[in-house]
Amino acid sequence: MKRHPVIAFYILAFVISWLGWLPQMLYARGLFLFDSPLFNILGGVGPALAAVAVLLAGGDRAGVRALFGAIVQWRASWVWYAIAFGFWPLVMILALGMGSLLGRPFPPLDQTSWAAILPLFVAMLISNVWEEIGWRGFALSRLQASHPDLTVVLIMGVLWFLWHLPLLLNPASSMADLPWIGDLLFTISLTVLYTWLYRNTGGSLFFVTVFHAMSNTVAFVLMEADAFISSYAFVVVLSTAAALAIVMVYGPQRFTRSGRPA
Repeated sequence: MKRHPVIAFYILAFVISWLGWLPQMLYARGLFLFDSPLFNILGGVGPALAAVAVLLAGGDRAGVRALFGAIVQWRASWVWYAIAFGFWPLVMILALGMGSLLGRPFPPLDQTSWAAILPLFVAMLISNVWEEIGWRGFALSRLQASHPDLTVVLIMGVLWFLWHLPLLLNPASSMADLPWIGDLLFTISLTVLYTWLYRNTGGSLFFVTVFHAMSNTVAFVLMEADAFISSYAFVVVLSTAAALAIVMVYGPQRFTRSGRPA
């Protein structure tokens, strides 16, 4: 763990999360005796538990405090607030609009349980922060110290996709209906966006967690409107276009023009 902390982190993150998700996947296929909400919780908190374990194994208690301190690091330009909160609603509107132009009926959004959106968003914040503590707070900050951002994106994007495998193989999961190649492309594109947001907010976990929670909240709205699968290809296209624009504008080395460290 001391010599190769990032490798140790990823191994632990996979082991902890899969200890929760594999029983759920097997249960959904009739190969396990029971299911429990605790399995899902264990899957989600795996990255954070792995990061804390590696830091404590190395005697870095200050690193643990810094890791959690980045969650409340919210001082940044209003532009980054607008991106964190507004990117995914904009993508949803554009994706549904693209579908309409191609002859698909615009979904009846008035049937969505709008009163549940704010509580859902708060729940997503609480659940998604554990991923961001591990992926961005621990792994990204360390990989950026020795690799260009584009290389980091490819490494983290592929590993993030593989981490989701038990969900992709779980017939009870909404991810099971997604095409794998689309999900891989989407995950890598998302990693570009998260890396860009993390760099330009000085290594803040607040903004990437809000961004993550907004993506899941918008996914809920699309599922409520029965448009999650039909709009997925458009969401992937728009996310990939945004990711390519970031790489082209900033270059592969660092997705920022600011001298501010992440």
